[in-house]
Amino acid sequence: MAMEIKKSQFNLKSKRGFTLIEALIAISILIIGIVSSFILVTRALYNTNIIQDRLTASFLAQEGLELVRQIRDSNYLNKINGGSINWDNNLAPGNYRISFENGLEKIQNPNDAQLYFHDDSGLFNYISSDGKLTSFSRKINIEQISSDELKITTIINWQTKGSEYTIQVEDHLFNWLPL
Repeated sequence: MAMEIKKSQFNLKSKRGFTLIEALIAISILIIGIVSSFILVTRALYNTNIIQDRLTASFLAQEGLELVRQIRDSNYLNKINGGSINWDNNLAPGNYRISFENGLEKIQNPNDAQLYFHDDSGLFNYISSDGKLTSFSRKINIEQISSDELKITTIINWQTKGSEYTIQVEDHLFNWLPL
């Protein structure tokens, strides 16, 4: 029987709970994990608007380049069908904005490049009626490199969360019709 008492005392000593130091370490690891995930979620939510505006700006820049290509291609079609229009007609050097009625329009002052968003059509344009002013502005610059090459640069400026951003997209168009 004396042997049994010693055995039960030994079992009591081995079944003790966590020490205070072990508990503090476990709580510290848990807190670090929770705080890290909270910081990660907060940064992701903060960057959502920035990423969304960057995507919109890249689409606006691409649209500017596509319009200039479309003008060049229309000139080619006219020439192929017997017209007398040069490949770079309506693509003179300068700064432009897009007009859905007139194609490219010269920019007279920097405010002419400010874009409005129209909820009813889901389009960006430069017409303020029924549209809400955005932080985006778009300028299309055409530079003549040679008689057979144009450098097209679309510059999008905008402001998100108090910071200024710019995307600049460049393309070179060539007179490939004589080939």
